[in-house]
Amino acid sequence: MTGTIVAPLEAGELPDVAAIRGPRLDQLLFITTGILVGVIVGLLASVAWVSTKAQFEESSARFRSQIEQQARELGQTVSHTLSLTSATSLRDNNYAFLSEVARSIITDNPNILRVQIYDADSQLAADSAPDAKLGTPTTRKPKRDWENGLFQGKPIIVYQEPIDYGSQSGQGLVVISYSMEVLQKQLSDLEETKRESLRRNATTMSGLGLGFVLLAGVLVAFQSRRITRPLGVLTGKVMQLAAGDLGARAEQARGAGREVTTLGVVFNHMAERIKVLLEDVRTKAQLERDVSLARTVQETLLPGREGFQAGPLRIAGLVVTADACGGDWWMRASLDERRVVVGIGDVTGHGLATALVATSATSGFTAAMTMRSPEELSAQVLISSLNVTMSHVGRGEHQMSSALAVIDVQTGVVDYASGGHPSPIVYNRLSRQVASLPARGALLGASASSQYASRQAQLRPGDVIVWYTDGLTESRDASQKQYGTQRLAAALQANAHLSAEGLRDAILADARAFSAGLPAQDDITVVVAEFSPASP
Repeated sequence: MTGTIVAPLEAGELPDVAAIRGPRLDQLLFITTGILVGVIVGLLASVAWVSTKAQFEESSARFRSQIEQQARELGQTVSHTLSLTSATSLRDNNYAFLSEVARSIITDNPNILRVQIYDADSQLAADSAPDAKLGTPTTRKPKRDWENGLFQGKPIIVYQEPIDYGSQSGQGLVVISYSMEVLQKQLSDLEETKRESLRRNATTMSGLGLGFVLLAGVLVAFQSRRITRPLGVLTGKVMQLAAGDLGARAEQARGAGREVTTLGVVFNHMAERIKVLLEDVRTKAQLERDVSLARTVQETLLPGREGFQAGPLRIAGLVVTADACGGDWWMRASLDERRVVVGIGDVTGHGLATALVATSATSGFTAAMTMRSPEELSAQVLISSLNVTMSHVGRGEHQMSSALAVIDVQTGVVDYASGGHPSPIVYNRLSRQVASLPARGALLGASASSQYASRQAQLRPGDVIVWYTDGLTESRDASQKQYGTQRLAAALQANAHLSAEGLRDAILADARAFSAGLPAQDDITVVVAEFSPASP
């Protein structure tokens, strides 16, 4: 497992922020706020314009209605009065007097443009117009009424009032044409007044709106600059940090808002964390280098993947670590021309410390074989020496299970001992029987005074011995079911025809298939020894 130190960016590797195009933040604030204020002022001005115009139009309509009402009342009053005064003259056929009366009304009231008086036979009896032809009939009915009309191209209101003068033919009729010219002029003056008022209001609102916009622009420019200046300083600090200056810190921003102040505080905290994390990364990288070195040393001390042949005995083993370094180890070596020793061990725990203890155990095992003459060495002597080594190396914090076997390749006698380690499985290819090499003993390293005893067994032609660590049998599948010794025995039986190397690899492959790709929780070690003496 290797790691990469995350180094600060060099100055040349920094992004080219000068090439970034677009408005600055203070410009965006100024533009957007100015547009917003302008829209608000425009809406207020539009509302004021519409409201003022509606008020003027309402006043104009009310004034027109009042003038028309006054004109109707005046015309009806005049027509009613003239109807009463004309009754006697019609009854006496004094039409000349009626014409004088009609002309005098026109003279006294300039708003009355024409007065006509008809008798009961609907014949024109009097007219204020000098060129009117008396006796002209009319289609008007003698009833009180009024209507709009035109007289000489001018708008008028025509009022009519019946005259009851006792004629057997019916009633006479008074018709008065009342001019609306004065009303039209008043309405025109009112409209002009309305337009002038609207212009003044528009000018006033425009001035006020422009003033508001200018005032808002000044305030926005001041406030945006007040906010963005600390952000600019903070941006510079970020660039310093990106350039590798881990001492870059932001000062407390005053008057820029809580968010900007919080951003500065968070930046300082982040810079401290980055500094700590980089130190952690450097420490971790150093640790990974140490672990890599320990793994290299461990792999150097352990036997390779190739099989080891000693007469009719062939041995092959492999350690598969769960981490970068493992706590498992195995060893095989020749004691003399006849005997071969096989050892396997599993140090409790994981990590670098466990790997160092396992490496020390491997070295101690090798050293134990050189401390005495080969004829004095046995499984009991070797495991006792290894226990003393573990007691000094582990100092009570680390213990180890181990199994040792001294095999006489000529006679097939096995001298074996164990310290808390799983018993190896023995399978005979000829009889297809499965057995084990059980032995008892305390875990190595628990006490330097622990006593161990060895036992002997006789190998038969076709026997295959499999040593393993508990990482194999305790590996689990997706349902948390353990691999177990029964499946190991089944894999051994199914692949017993293979060589020692092939059988070792088949057992490991079966364990991987059982775990269905799940990560290993413990180191796994498998050592296979096949005894195949030549037939006599």
